[in-house]
Amino acid sequence: MKKPLSAHTAVRGALLACFLLFPRSPPAAVAQAAGTLPISLSGAVLSALENNPSLRAQRYADSARSTAEAEERGAFDPELTAGANANRILQSSEKDIITGGSASAGFAVPLPTGTRLSAGVQAGRLGTGTTPDPYVGLDITVTQSLLRGGPDIRANLARVRMARLDTFASRHELKGFTESLVYNVESSYWAYYLAAPQLEIYSESLRLAERHLENTRQRIRVGSLPEIDLAAAEVEVALRREALIGAEGRAETSRLRLLQLASPRIDNFWDLRLDLLDRPAEPELRLDPVGSHVELGLKSRPDLAQARLALEKGELEVVRTKNGILPRLDLFISLGATGYAETFGPAAGRLFDDGTRLSGGLSFTYPLGNTAAAARADRAVFSRAQAEESVRNLELIVELDIRTAYVEVRRRLAQIAASSETARLQEEKLKAENEKFSVGRSTTYAVAQAERDLLEARLGESESVAGYLTALLDLYRKEGTLLERRGIEPAI
Repeated sequence: MKKPLSAHTAVRGALLACFLLFPRSPPAAVAQAAGTLPISLSGAVLSALENNPSLRAQRYADSARSTAEAEERGAFDPELTAGANANRILQSSEKDIITGGSASAGFAVPLPTGTRLSAGVQAGRLGTGTTPDPYVGLDITVTQSLLRGGPDIRANLARVRMARLDTFASRHELKGFTESLVYNVESSYWAYYLAAPQLEIYSESLRLAERHLENTRQRIRVGSLPEIDLAAAEVEVALRREALIGAEGRAETSRLRLLQLASPRIDNFWDLRLDLLDRPAEPELRLDPVGSHVELGLKSRPDLAQARLALEKGELEVVRTKNGILPRLDLFISLGATGYAETFGPAAGRLFDDGTRLSGGLSFTYPLGNTAAAARADRAVFSRAQAEESVRNLELIVELDIRTAYVEVRRRLAQIAASSETARLQEEKLKAENEKFSVGRSTTYAVAQAERDLLEARLGESESVAGYLTALLDLYRKEGTLLERRGIEPAI
C-alpha cells in the first residue's frame, strides 16, 4: 500500500504538473514573428501602469483635485489696484471753475492672522483755473479682525488645510485604484497561465473518452458487451467535447481580459496571442502571524487612510463654523499724508511738511439670530461624530477582511496538497477500473464515472494553484501592501 504524499511533496507536485503542461514560451524574436506577444508578469503590470486608460483617467482626476489647495490659498494673494480720473466742477460763477485729475495705485495683503495691510499713493492736480496745483498723497491702513475671522489662524486656514487633506485623500484613492488594477492584472495573468493546463486536462479527458468509446465498439462487435453500453460511452464523449469547448472559451476570455488590462502600445492588440514568460513561485508553507498582517492593514489600507483624513477634515470644519458664529469686530488704523507744490517733484518732497493724518476706530456687525451659521456649526459637529464612528467601523471591517483573507490563503494552501493527493488516488482508481473492465468485471458507466472523477480531480488540482495565488494577492490587497510588495512606490 502506498503512503500518502506529504503536504510539501504534494504542493511541489501540483506546481510541477502545471509547469509541464504549460512550458516556457519561445524567445521574443520567434514569438513576435509568429504574431504573438511574449510578456512577463512584471511586464504586464508595468504596461498596465503606463497605458491602462482607467488608471490614466484616475491620475487626471487626482491632478485636478490637487488644484483645490492652490485655489483656497488664493484668498491670501496680494492685491494690486490702480486707477485714474479727471473732473471739472462748475461753481455759481463761471470764473470759479475747479478742474483736476488724479492717478492712484494701491497694494493690499490679507494675512492668515485676520489682518489686512493696505497702502496706496495718489498724485494729481486740483485747483481753479487752467493750471491746478499738483499734489502727492500717501495712505497706509491696517485692519485687524478681532472676533470672526480674527487672529485664530487655524480657523482662517481651515479651508486651505481641508483642501490639502482632500489632496492627500485623492492620492490614497489613487493608490487603492492602482492596487486594484495590479491585483486584476496579476490574477488575470495567472488565470490565463492556468487556462493552458486546464485545456490540456480537458483534451486528455476527451481523448480518454474517445479511446474508451472505440474500445467499447470493438467489444460490442466481438460480443463481449451488450450494444446498450455504446450509448453511455457516446454520451461521455459528447460531454467531454462540450466541456473542452467551454474551456477554450474561458481561455480566450482570459486572454482578452489580460490584454485589456495591460493595454500594450500596439495597434489592434486584440488579435495578439500571448506567451507568458513567468511561472508561479513555489508557495510558502509558513505564513506570518495574522496579527502582523492586521497591523500592516491598519497602517496601510488606503480607504482607512481616507476615512482618517475625512475625520481630520471634519475637525477643521468644526473650528471654521464655530468661528463663523462670532460677530464681526474689526479694528482699523490709518495713517496718511499729502504734499502740495507747483510741480510733482517738490510735492512729493513736502509729503510730511503739513503733518500727517492718523485715524482709527472699530467696526461691529452682529446678525440677529445668526441661524444659518449656528446650523452649519451644529451640522459640522454631527458630521465629525459620524466620521469618528465610521473610522471605528472601518477598522473593524479592515481587520475582518484581513483575517478572512488570511483564512482563505491557508485553506487554499492546504487544498493544493489535498487536491494533489486526490488526483493521484483518482488516477489509480481509473487504472483499476480499466483493468476490471478489460476482464469483464466493470461496466462502461463505471469507467466513465472514474474518468469523470479524474477530470474533476485534475481540474481541482490546477484550480487550487490559481486559487492560492489569487488568495495571496487578495490578502496583500486587503492589507494595502500589494504595491510595496511589488516594488511600486505610491505617490503619497
